[in-house]
Amino acid sequence: MTPDPGLEGAVPFRWSCLRSGRCCTVGRGRVRVEEDEVPALAEACGLSEEAFAARHLRTLPDGEGGVLLSLTERDEGGGSGRCSLLEGSNTCTVYEARPEHCRTFPYWRGVLEDPEAFERARAVCPGIRVEPAPEARRAAFAELEALYAEVDDWVAGGRPVCLARGVCCRFEEAGHELWATALEADYCAERHPEAPRPEAPGRCAYHVGGRCTAREGRPLGCRTYFCHDGYREALETGHERFLARIREIEARHGYAPAYGRFPDLLEARLEREELA
Repeated sequence: MTPDPGLEGAVPFRWSCLRSGRCCTVGRGRVRVEEDEVPALAEACGLSEEAFAARHLRTLPDGEGGVLLSLTERDEGGGSGRCSLLEGSNTCTVYEARPEHCRTFPYWRGVLEDPEAFERARAVCPGIRVEPAPEARRAAFAELEALYAEVDDWVAGGRPVCLARGVCCRFEEAGHELWATALEADYCAERHPEAPRPEAPGRCAYHVGGRCTAREGRPLGCRTYFCHDGYREALETGHERFLARIREIEARHGYAPAYGRFPDLLEARLEREELA
């Protein structure tokens, strides 16, 4: 695998795309479009170049006394906008023809060279993660492990019933998604570095043959979810309380406060372990 260019940045980081769509929706900015990229973009939209330019391009100062072409945004209020070529929350309608500016995020020169620019990018993209120092990692893992033991005792005290059907891990059947923090994903990947490819798109790699193969390292969302409605309200309230404490562990040890779909976070970390 090709080494992550972010490791050479002023603030070393790793990155994997979690398809959050935030890079296309958060804040105001500019997406540089070169003149020779316009024909392919127009074709992808089924428009003439003139119609594409009228609908999706604008001119902005380039900071050097000139102008540049940028994609337009839909004004959604509150000082934020979303790319006019975005469909839904995270689907680029011109993905194969997207500008080079989009293709190279977050490895822009400013992000790699300027710590302040890096922090702005990091605030937008949950796929950017700073590598914690080994001692911070060990301390955070120890606290997380102790917290998980407390969570398990708390859950057991409510005596929820699990029928071990495995439906909760087949997210497309259960109608939900499993989210976790970067700290939890790191912990689970280290405790269980061996995992096959997921049995179906979007599933957890540790869900094998209807059973969890990573019970020790599973994240908070697994520990507090039960499919019986009678437990839902109490467990959801407890989940938020324990999640806040995980955030406190992150803050104490300088862990990047990323949050995303657990299968995506896990996939990135299992690849990272293979690279290491």
